[in-house]
Amino acid sequence: MKLAFAAIHPKAGRIDATLPDLGCGLTWPAVHKTRPRVALRCPECGHGVHAKVSARNLRYFAHDPGRPADCAWLNESLEHHLLKLELATAVRAAADWHAELEVRSPDGTWRADVLASSHDGTRRIAWEAQLSPITIDDIEERTERYGAAGVGVCWVSPAAQAPWMGHVPSIRVREPAQGRPWTVVEGPAAFDFDHGTWVTIDTLELTAFVRWVSRGQPVVHEVRPRYHRVWFGADDLYRRRRLVWTTSAHIDTETRHEAMRQRQDARKRQREEQQHQAEQQAAAEAEARRQDQQRQREIRAAEEAARRDEQLRKWAADAEQARQRRETEEKQRQAQLRAAEQQRLRQEQHERLAADRWWGELSAAQIHELREAVAEPLWKTHAARPEFDTQGPTPEHAYGIAIRIRQRLHGVLRPNPASLHRLPPAVWVYVRNAREAQQLAATGTIDPARIVHFNLPDHEQMSLI
Repeated sequence: MKLAFAAIHPKAGRIDATLPDLGCGLTWPAVHKTRPRVALRCPECGHGVHAKVSARNLRYFAHDPGRPADCAWLNESLEHHLLKLELATAVRAAADWHAELEVRSPDGTWRADVLASSHDGTRRIAWEAQLSPITIDDIEERTERYGAAGVGVCWVSPAAQAPWMGHVPSIRVREPAQGRPWTVVEGPAAFDFDHGTWVTIDTLELTAFVRWVSRGQPVVHEVRPRYHRVWFGADDLYRRRRLVWTTSAHIDTETRHEAMRQRQDARKRQREEQQHQAEQQAAAEAEARRQDQQRQREIRAAEEAARRDEQLRKWAADAEQARQRRETEEKQRQAQLRAAEQQRLRQEQHERLAADRWWGELSAAQIHELREAVAEPLWKTHAARPEFDTQGPTPEHAYGIAIRIRQRLHGVLRPNPASLHRLPPAVWVYVRNAREAQQLAATGTIDPARIVHFNLPDHEQMSLI
């Protein structure tokens, strides 16, 4: 339900639906369901509005069709409007002040939900119904704008939690229930001298609070840093608050308690200074004892050092013998490594020679014949042409030719029987015929199931030599 309580009359100017005379001497029937209809406008956006009465007999102004989406009043909830109406009613009835709803400053720097003004015009207080989320920085900036214009402000929230509460002049209210009126449950506070803390007052009727604020009885007080933790008896906990509403008597009580605390702090500092001096004297005596003990320790240390020197000389001799032993063992290890390296080189040379003989048995035509025999079934199986390593036989592939499908290793063409230990795991091996397959299987280093042969005859080798 999007509504507003103020409108601009073409002749009477600003009118207020919450006042019996609309604030300008007119009656409600003069604007409600009249023919022809009065050309009323929204004070916020200038769009046309018309007078209406809700099911709860609440008089208000509603926007005509085609209303602009950016009108601030359209974004306010029904609860917001009802709280503004309650604040305006309290100002008029309890404080006997003049109250206008939805008032914008001439320079547009602020817009008050309810602007309360004393009859002599010397005091103005903006009562702001704050239901939507707002940051502490934003609400402090808006409060400063009110102060710059000489307007007091009190922010009012019915929410269970408002992070900005206590950072600006503010109260938290509870809606009527079970015959209980609107109640202020946070904001006003009294100072408890015995406990040295501010205690929130949570049973104050909203109308009474508005009346006392209008009379200047409670004022916004910036709590001393020592007392920022305010006691909330209903919740049985403390909350940090920087500002509270209170009276001068409670401010004086806080001042007296602060003076008492400062005296206590001064006595505490004096006791701490005396204790510090006593500790310094005890420390000096302890230092003298320490120095004497240190001299005794130095004498014993000198004697111990002589014994250690003798022991170190013995350890040095033992260490030299151990070093020589390690050097001998290292020479033996290096000799073993060289022998192993020589054996490896001999093995590699043996494998290269065996590979040369192995591949020397075939002509270029036979190698091409074998590659074609391998390529045809792989093309049918994998729907991709196999690629044979252009480097030819390589050691890492047991001196065979690597076969890749889609750039992944699939198998090896005709690896050397003497180098099968170099084969990558789980690859297929392709040879010309059963004789070559038997040669590979006979080494015992490869699973015969991984060997594929094509029964290519050996006699071609003889015809091609």
